[in-house]
Amino acid sequence: MKKLNWNNIRLVVIIAVMIFLYSFSGIKNKQRIVQKNKIEILPEDEAFLNETMVNNLLIQNLVGTSDIAKERVDLKKLEFLLNANKYVEKAEVFCSIDGVLAANVIQKKPVIRVANENETYYLDDNGNAIPLSENFTPRVPFFYGAVQEKDKKKLVALFSMIAEDEMLKQNIIDISKTKRGNFVFSVRDYDYKVLLGNLTDVEKKLKNYKAFLQYATKDTLLEKYKIVNLIFTQQVVCSK
Repeated sequence: MKKLNWNNIRLVVIIAVMIFLYSFSGIKNKQRIVQKNKIEILPEDEAFLNETMVNNLLIQNLVGTSDIAKERVDLKKLEFLLNANKYVEKAEVFCSIDGVLAANVIQKKPVIRVANENETYYLDDNGNAIPLSENFTPRVPFFYGAVQEKDKKKLVALFSMIAEDEMLKQNIIDISKTKRGNFVFSVRDYDYKVLLGNLTDVEKKLKNYKAFLQYATKDTLLEKYKIVNLIFTQQVVCSK
């Protein structure tokens, strides 16, 4: 008669116990009640949405409003609903082990406010339209007129450059398009117009304009000009 291999028996018992504990903890975890929500919205300082708005959206779409087991929470549905929101760029929803329903929300980033006779809205840095909000008014330059589809991509790229540059962001307040197809800036604190021309070589044109600002501010020349012409990328031409 063979002797019992106690090492093998102990191993089987340990594995069985581990399987039981894992199954038990899994069942308990699924039955755990969702107790509270944790909302994170980025960016924090420029918010179309706030925690209350997101929290209400989550609560309205849960099965019941309290004492909900984790297994009954449809995380994919909640993510879909948040991502469908007109102000949301991307949202992630998950539930922690201790029963906290968390939502991380990244908002769309407006770079232009479009205004014309028919409508007013924002364009984000991907060229998507964002409706106006009663909760938040971004401080971005205006574009007066209808945005043509052929101009949208380059126009968004131009205003994204402006948004990322503190000097330009503080100086440029709006842009419009002339009948001849030239784009023209208005600036803060001065009466001159900046003639950008078309939307080619805009990075070079903006670089030239920044150099002009630094020079003209030192010599107090800005009040004397009516037009600052950036069409010629080799130089800035000013007229009084």
